[in-house]
Amino acid sequence: MEKPGVTAIILAAGYSQRMKQFKPLLDLGGKPVIERVISSFADAGIADIRVVAGFFKEKLIQALAGLSVRVIINDRYAAGMFSSVQAGVKSLDSSTEAFFLMPADVPLVRPETIRYLAGSRDLYRDKIVIPVFGIKRGHPPLIAARFTGNIIDHSGEKGLGGLFDLLNAHIVSLPVPDGNILLDMDTPEDYTTLCKRLQSMKVPTAAECDAIMSDIYSVPDAVIAHCKAVASVALSIVDKMNRCGFNIDRELLLSAALLHDLAKGRSDHAAESARIIRAMGYPAIAGLVETHMDIIPGEGEEVSAAEVLYLADKLVSGDRVVPLQDRFGRAVDRYGDNAEAADRIRIRYENAIKILTRIEARTGALDFSSRATAGAQP
Repeated sequence: MEKPGVTAIILAAGYSQRMKQFKPLLDLGGKPVIERVISSFADAGIADIRVVAGFFKEKLIQALAGLSVRVIINDRYAAGMFSSVQAGVKSLDSSTEAFFLMPADVPLVRPETIRYLAGSRDLYRDKIVIPVFGIKRGHPPLIAARFTGNIIDHSGEKGLGGLFDLLNAHIVSLPVPDGNILLDMDTPEDYTTLCKRLQSMKVPTAAECDAIMSDIYSVPDAVIAHCKAVASVALSIVDKMNRCGFNIDRELLLSAALLHDLAKGRSDHAAESARIIRAMGYPAIAGLVETHMDIIPGEGEEVSAAEVLYLADKLVSGDRVVPLQDRFGRAVDRYGDNAEAADRIRIRYENAIKILTRIEARTGALDFSSRATAGAQP
């Protein structure tokens, strides 16, 4: 959905001195860095995208040909990044209600994060909203248009950070579940890190899962502890399975386990958790989470990641590992006078046994005791 009144200003005028190559035009997964940044804003519904050019501007303008962006030339780029901030802000018109500032060397911020920040204007219309991951501020800040004069008139001392110090009373720190807001590429080593991170963008890290559960959705501690225990059991199972010839994506399973009870307490929480996770841009994880309560087991030798998550969830009560017969025996005792509930419990137990039997046919007996309280390890 398009976000009217919001502009993205991408800063791409600097020398790239520490990188020793012009960062905006470096290849990142088959696309120039600058194109990845532009795509993140476009995919988030930001139609007005402006790129500030200076050093190497001819090559940059050539690379931008055919893209729906407006190029702003900063002839004072040698004065530093804040001069590019001012050039971009001076280009804005009265239709701009708020604007993002994004250095071109922060290329992996997710569109969902930008969309979330843009949506925060409903609460913080006259503020400067800065995304935070953990305790660290990152990019891109979303700045209400009322602060354009402050930026244009600022001396540039200490750059944008110095200006934010002066405007601290107007700043809102907004937690986001996206560690990529902190990842820039000043050096060749940073570039290598970003290239590797790009390969796993569709799977949140364990730290991002923690942020989703704690900072964004305020999931109760007991539910988070359960999810971590399920993740621990799931990893103990999948590690042995993969050593025995299976090929299950460990990181995908870890993230699904850490998030599987995101909507615990809501009606049909498995489906609701999957819906939320899918909206975040993680469809593969949503697919696993969707069946963690009820599943139709496969029949052959191969066992899916969804089946492993289902089994691990059934082996954990609270944050403790328990034998299947104990877990389901207690459930029958609790709901035995409800024929419909008892039937669901029986089916879930039988499905868990079927999955466990198929796994152990290739791995031998599984032992969960060593990971009962160890916590999930990435």
